[in-house]
Amino acid sequence: MPTGFHRESATIYQFPVRPPRAVSRFERARIMEREAADVCDAALDSCWYHDEAVRETDRPTKS
Repeated sequence: MPTGFHRESATIYQFPVRPPRAVSRFERARIMEREAADVCDAALDSCWYHDEAVRETDRPTKS
């Protein structure tokens, strides 16, 4: 059974850095508009599963 141990140090490799692709202000505006639309769709969704659950409780039960 060893009484001590030696850990090797991790080697860190630098990934090559690529310059960012130039984007026109019009293309940037289109991207931002698309992203905003996705957020709005999620925020304003009617939550169909909630509506369906409410509809189920409103249905008359057979007795």
